[in-house]
Amino acid sequence: MATNGGVNGSESATVDEAIVGEAAIPITIRVVAVAMAGGLVGTVLMLPVLVGVPALFGFFETEPVMRFAGFAGYLGVDPTLALGIVLFGLGGTVVLPLVFLVVGAFLPPVRPRALRGASLATIFWFGFVPAFWPPGGVVTVGLYLVFSLLAHWVYGVTLGSVLDRTIGIPQHDV
Repeated sequence: MATNGGVNGSESATVDEAIVGEAAIPITIRVVAVAMAGGLVGTVLMLPVLVGVPALFGFFETEPVMRFAGFAGYLGVDPTLALGIVLFGLGGTVVLPLVFLVVGAFLPPVRPRALRGASLATIFWFGFVPAFWPPGGVVTVGLYLVFSLLAHWVYGVTLGSVLDRTIGIPQHDV
């Protein structure tokens, strides 16, 4: 029996069907809605790691959240803790899921596809770190880095899992 690079014909057909099946997922309103639902669930699940555990040990500070809301001053809105929380929630529920729909096809790993969300979350973590940098010493900053990265991974895996298990992660050709 002839093989193609060590893969027999039935295995090759299965792989080809999976790739074609992934490529056939258009970005529709339904896909966007599921992605946003995954972003909402991810945002909710990351909060205990991002806020809860540091607050338990007295390391959580609200000042970086208010500082994050400061860019609303360009619109004539005073930065508040509530505005910072709303903007954070909108980012996790709307912005990041939309970005994931566009770039998720190009992120590692190939399998399991749900971990592509963690790859995206890690990329965004590099922007999160300076935006929410806490005042404090080495211990505070070290705990901030560890817990914020873990929280972002929780978010990303949740987003990727919701999409992968319900609709699939849309694939794109360049």
